[in-house]
Amino acid sequence: MKLTNGKETMLDDLQEGIKRAYPTLKHVAGTRGFINRNFKDEIVPLISGGGSGHDPAHWGFVGDGMLAGAVSGELFVPPTAKEIIEVTQKLTSKKRVFYIVKNFERDVDEFCKARLFLENAGWKVGMAIVKDDISVDAASFEKRRRGVAGTVFFHKILGAYAKNGASVEELQQVADELLENVKTIGVAFSGDNFLLKENEIYYGIGIHGEEGYRKERFESSEMLARELISKLKLSFGFKSQDMYAVLVNSLGEVTKMEQLIFNNDVCELLEAEEISIGFDKAGTFLTSFGIKGISLTLLKIEDENWLKALKTKVDAPEW
Repeated sequence: MKLTNGKETMLDDLQEGIKRAYPTLKHVAGTRGFINRNFKDEIVPLISGGGSGHDPAHWGFVGDGMLAGAVSGELFVPPTAKEIIEVTQKLTSKKRVFYIVKNFERDVDEFCKARLFLENAGWKVGMAIVKDDISVDAASFEKRRRGVAGTVFFHKILGAYAKNGASVEELQQVADELLENVKTIGVAFSGDNFLLKENEIYYGIGIHGEEGYRKERFESSEMLARELISKLKLSFGFKSQDMYAVLVNSLGEVTKMEQLIFNNDVCELLEAEEISIGFDKAGTFLTSFGIKGISLTLLKIEDENWLKALKTKVDAPEW
């Protein structure tokens, strides 16, 4: 059961609900985009987006110190280049913008079309294509590198840099440095697009309901944390005294109690590896409509300014 009035009106109802609940967000007519009413145009605006169904991503991170705007398409379908351009032009008159895009072919295609159009019109456009998912394809065992919950770290860190006056070029440099230092893996407990037995979990599922790489019986939060951390350890190559930021994210329908229990297990296991935890946050940041599950994101802190950026206070509805 889902608390909606049916799929036909679901996204329109969502849009109206956002407008009512979050008056600091201004809807851009003709799109499913929102911009920060209080945006100050002397800084480079950050815009992110993608398909609907990942709430509160990305509208929930529009606010002072994070995104200046966010634009969504239909359910699991990215906005068109025309819609991205419309939101961008409504937001700023300074002809510069920075896009944060999840690494899905259609998302990247639409944002790149928007970028090309604007650059041809004299704009300066930066772009981060986030590819933090380290799960593997079950057939080939190749890394998928989709953009998932780690995208929110880009919103937060780049948002702080932008607020401090960073140029498009400076934002691009930070984003490029972040790309290989943010990694995520997720697991589903149920989903509309796949069948699981009672008490069975599915590793490596995608945020559009894509199949994962392994199913197994659920044992405990700690055992789940061990599995996800072992994959991240292998990918990062943990070294004693390395510092990481932790983001525990509900993919949907996971209670705060469950999030915090899992978060505690994650932190204890990292400390057992002699990993320093510089930042830790648990909550609901990027979901997948129709899935109950959780994901774990780690950011290796290679620059102490990233940590300062993560800890900077912001005025965004869902951070």
